[in-house]
Amino acid sequence: MMTVQRKYKIIKKASLKELSEEVNELIQREYKDREGFIYQSSGRWQCLGAPFAQNEYWFQGMVFLQEEVD
Repeated sequence: MMTVQRKYKIIKKASLKELSEEVNELIQREYKDREGFIYQSSGRWQCLGAPFAQNEYWFQGMVFLQEEVD
């Protein structure tokens, strides 16, 4: 059986360059967890839509998808 968990985050930065750096760092990192043969999961951050500017700040919505296999 497979379970999918989601975690959401909004990144706020003063410049588009700073925003891009943090988003790229999150996307490139892979998360893995393993406990024996009973539980195994992995997950990645993904962008939700395009970045946008508001009140002199840049924002990017992110979602962390984690699939667990029992």
